[in-house]
Amino acid sequence: NDQSSQYLIEVGVGTPPQKFTVTFDTGSADLWIPSSKCPARSCPFTRFNEAKSSTFKPLNEKFGIQYGIGSVNGTYATDTVTVAGAAVKNQQFGLATITKEILALPSGANSSSTPSVSGNGILGMGYPSLTAATTENETPYNPFVFNLVQQNIIQKPIFSVYLNSATTEGWAGEVMFGGVDSTKYEGDIHNTPGADSSYYYWMVYGQGIAVRNGIKDHDWKLKSTGGFILDTGTTLTYLPLNIATDIASSFAGEDGYKVDRQSGVILIECSAASSNGTVELLMSRSSSQTSQNPVTVETSQTCLFGIAPTMTTGAGIGSNMFLIGDSFLRSAYLVFDLGQNQIGLA
Repeated sequence: NDQSSQYLIEVGVGTPPQKFTVTFDTGSADLWIPSSKCPARSCPFTRFNEAKSSTFKPLNEKFGIQYGIGSVNGTYATDTVTVAGAAVKNQQFGLATITKEILALPSGANSSSTPSVSGNGILGMGYPSLTAATTENETPYNPFVFNLVQQNIIQKPIFSVYLNSATTEGWAGEVMFGGVDSTKYEGDIHNTPGADSSYYYWMVYGQGIAVRNGIKDHDWKLKSTGGFILDTGTTLTYLPLNIATDIASSFAGEDGYKVDRQSGVILIECSAASSNGTVELLMSRSSSQTSQNPVTVETSQTCLFGIAPTMTTGAGIGSNMFLIGDSFLRSAYLVFDLGQNQIGLA
């Protein structure tokens, strides 16, 4: 848990493995790390030394992704990729030669004063059709988790995610490849079918959004069935402006919040964190996921609200599709089923 902004996982690339701590991201599909050719101003942390890996193979293919915030460009390669002792051979991945607004040092910091753990790349967990290769008119390839299945490293085609609470810092969460950790949740896991028949995003059908036990309760029904994209690589949850501000008002009152014009986020009085209010995402088959109170990072006398309006960010995917980020997902135990194209929630 990197200050509630992202969740990191350690991967090893090459033979012998070179270690990188990268963002765990269900909203993208590519693994990428900094190349030795990436300048320090663009890749300020550890860079991959291709010459030191006996299994490294370059590919003559371009690699590039434009995220909601930031971008990365470089080339593809293959090598052995290891996570928690599980090694995938000949895994395709991106080697970044330039990044923008992703790997920047904190304000006022330098390479000698960086924290011991910094996000230094991304491990995408999405479907093959979401890989950046498709945008370059290249053939989609199997991301890491799909190769775990194909190479018979895991027997069940699932991975399970437990992010833990926003205030539990350090190595506080867990991802289990090929199984479910019953010690991390209570009750039953409710499976919801994937809403993306093109096998692109980890997305479930959305029916509506509701506020319960707030200053004022709300129910919003989508005019037609929508999609909730469950994205561990996104810090906040993005909803239409009127819904986001009505939810903030339900937690803090009409005068207890404001939309920051510069950043586009909602700042809210920290006292709202003690509210008994919850936000529900109404999904298909009458299942619902209840969020914890979405007040997150404290900044002086105000706090960052875990919900932001789509109109101020590139996070709005479509008119009826919404990014559900860590501010919601940390309140659930998630089971992503590659074989059935479904997501279980507890």
